Amino acid sequence: MHPFLARLLDMMESLQGRPSSATAGLERAFAAAHRAHNLARRALAIALAEEAREAERRTTLVAKVGDLETRAIEVIRAGRDDLALEIAQAIAAMSTDINASEQAAGRFAAEVALGRREVDAQRRRLSDLDRGRRLARIGTALNGAVAGSDSGVDSLTEAEAALAQVVAENHNSRFVREEMAPPAERLIERLSDAGFGEPSQIRAADVLARLRGRAGLQQAGLQQAQLIESTPNLP
Repeated sequence: MHPFLARLLDMMESLQGRPSSATAGLERAFAAAHRAHNLARRALAIALAEEAREAERRTTLVAKVGDLETRAIEVIRAGRDDLALEIAQAIAAMSTDINASEQAAGRFAAEVALGRREVDAQRRRLSDLDRGRRLARIGTALNGAVAGSDSGVDSLTEAEAALAQVVAENHNSRFVREEMAPPAERLIERLSDAGFGEPSQIRAADVLARLRGRAGLQQAGLQQAQLIESTPNLP
């Protein structure tokens, strides 16, 4: 899972509260399945390493048998039957070991192939499970965001209604303040809005207009300076 998505899901779950028992059970089951899969992979890797060492041992024994057979021929030609018998016994013992190792290797290869298929199947199932788990966590978080409140509506609708109420109360409060202002001030503001004279108070709209004018002048000065710098000096 992407780290940002994981953090986002954790934040949503923390805002939502404690996860449901079903979600917690899913997390525990996924963690257990993941541990079992890692153990299976480790066992397969160890088995492959051991078989590689066994194959290397067989190769070494085959090389020794070949060397002893070459020496045995020389010993027989020299008439040393005692040494030839000793060499023959050693070759027989190593050949028996080689045959047993080769037979075990065939059975081991079949078992390893079966284990590899099982590990691959586990990996695919874990990937599908992880995708489903992430989708389930998102769905659980979203369900928490729209869960019903004590009033019988979902939390988002309740929040929207509360926002509308606050906006209405602020509007009413501003209207009351304007109506409670002295008549002379209300008249001056109305005349100023109509273009007759200055307002009695500094208005945000006037400040914004002044700042925009300054910004425009600064931009024009910057463009003029850039134009002067870019104009070549003529002789």
